Amino acid sequence: MSFFKTRYVVTGHYGEIYRMTAKQLYKQVIEDSKSDYNWIAPARELVKVCKKSGFPEEYAVAIKIAILDCFASVEGRANCGGDRYRINPEDQEAVQYCYNSLYGIEAEEAVLARERYLTEMIRTASYIQVVDPLYHPGPTFTKLCKDWRKAKFEEYISKENINFEQEVKTLRSNFSENIKEAEANGNFEEDDKKDRENWQMFFKSLSEQIKKNN
Repeated sequence: MSFFKTRYVVTGHYGEIYRMTAKQLYKQVIEDSKSDYNWIAPARELVKVCKKSGFPEEYAVAIKIAILDCFASVEGRANCGGDRYRINPEDQEAVQYCYNSLYGIEAEEAVLARERYLTEMIRTASYIQVVDPLYHPGPTFTKLCKDWRKAKFEEYISKENINFEQEVKTLRSNFSENIKEAEANGNFEEDDKKDRENWQMFFKSLSEQIKKNN
């Protein structure tokens, strides 16, 4: 009978208290995971419950996968030019726990969740806006970024434990060094020249069009 099933205390975003069985919490999280926002509770609180003695492993794994997928999506939108929100440090620590604790679990959903999250964190470390002095237009820069990200993914995916706060800084530094080395070697000169010529042609055409209209 469900009356006798263990109920776990879950604290919501504003201190509200829920008492739910493991299955009820699992179902709620899966429903919430249809959106990346407005979950019943923050990641740090969900992880606290998953860590409790006796909490069923199958539900804990599913909840951790949902959390990782959620935060990978949030990072992904930021890496595509969306707003980058500051994440509560405790939530970030909880997400890191989810990633590390899923190491070695062979379920396809767990493997894919770790791959997605790692991919986005590497993209975060190498995120460059057009106004960034490290940015260079053209295929050479694009290929360098792609190759660097692939190499770092292959290097990090086999690591059992990752401190993402620390490693994102390390990766960013390494990425910057790679760009500067390529600059020093003149790798971007041809693409930069083509870009300058294209802009010159654009402004010339624009100027001629304005004169014509006047």
